[in-house]
Amino acid sequence: MKVSLKELKDSNFFLNTIFENITSAILLVDRNIEVQQFNEPFQILFNKREDQIIGNLCGNVIGCKYTIEEKKNCGSTSNCDKCLIRKSIMKAFKEKTPTFKNVFNRQFYIKDQCIEKYFQFTTKHITFNEEDMVIIILDDITQIEISKKKLEERNKMIESYHKRLKDELFLAKNVQQNLIPKKIPELEGISLTSIYQPLEEIGGDLYDFIKIDEDTIGIFLSDISGHGVPAAMVTAMVKAIMETGKYLFNHPAVLMSYLNKKLMNIGTTMYLTALYGIYNIKTHEFTYIRCGHPYPILIRNHEYIELKTGGSTVLGVFENINFESKTIHLKPKDKLIFYTDGLTESIDHSPSHTTTLKEFILKYQNENIASLIHHIYEDISEYKKIKDFEDDICILGMEVKI
Repeated sequence: MKVSLKELKDSNFFLNTIFENITSAILLVDRNIEVQQFNEPFQILFNKREDQIIGNLCGNVIGCKYTIEEKKNCGSTSNCDKCLIRKSIMKAFKEKTPTFKNVFNRQFYIKDQCIEKYFQFTTKHITFNEEDMVIIILDDITQIEISKKKLEERNKMIESYHKRLKDELFLAKNVQQNLIPKKIPELEGISLTSIYQPLEEIGGDLYDFIKIDEDTIGIFLSDISGHGVPAAMVTAMVKAIMETGKYLFNHPAVLMSYLNKKLMNIGTTMYLTALYGIYNIKTHEFTYIRCGHPYPILIRNHEYIELKTGGSTVLGVFENINFESKTIHLKPKDKLIFYTDGLTESIDHSPSHTTTLKEFILKYQNENIASLIHHIYEDISEYKKIKDFEDDICILGMEVKI
């Protein structure tokens, strides 16, 4: 017995409300999987007239690819045993078990065009006039699924890019680590130490201890404006320039002039601060030049002394600069501390800026230079409550023993 649309609407207000007001496509099938009812969204979605829908098999009505291309009825195609909707309908009839919001995709012929569609569907067994039926609710989620696929593909591309970037950063980090000394040179009568903590995987600080001869050590420290890959590239450039200018290692001012010329126009917003000094263990003279860099600090007889002479401007910006070095005589137990501005910025940007760098240093002035530098770094880390600084941190130290 077929149930007409009029009978269904007249006798069942609930179904009438669903069919007329829900925006999802709805169809009602009997045990033969023949469509007994549908709503307007279903008719619009599959572009069928009423006489092409009522009493026809579900797969034929919705234009299933297999029914069209194999020219067979729904239930006898090569795909019917795999059809999720058909399985859900049969299960609803047999077990009275509903299916909620399952997703399937397939190609359908709509307006004579083969189109791939994604549907979210729900099936539910109902009884009308003592006749079993299954109501099927279809939501076209094709655009959502296509967007999800595109997003997944984009995410895979991003993941691939991030992996490649991570690998490249790892390589760059290894390269940069090879720019700084693996072993600190040893000279009789002095002790040298260093701490370097980049803000990112790779940083813009560079330092070197250069053993010029048996009596002379060179100390170089520089800081590129900025962070990350661009800054690291410039540090590699600086290292290469220093190598080509090693014949100037005994002449700090001339070396900085040479470095400045080679770095001209490295970038519209990039520049280099640097400090270079040489110490002779026989004469006890330390000759240095500071180019826009923080003042070296001398600890002598419990005094904190900033070496403010021997200064020039930043490198890589101005061509005609007067570079002039300064020489001081060091005494036994003197300690020299060199650092990049990330150290003082860490203090200035701390949650409660009440302690100065001078106080941090004088607190450990009686310890050897390695212990002093270590404690400065640890105290400032604790002072900020976190290990991450606003800038790269580099601290070098030298102590005169005899």
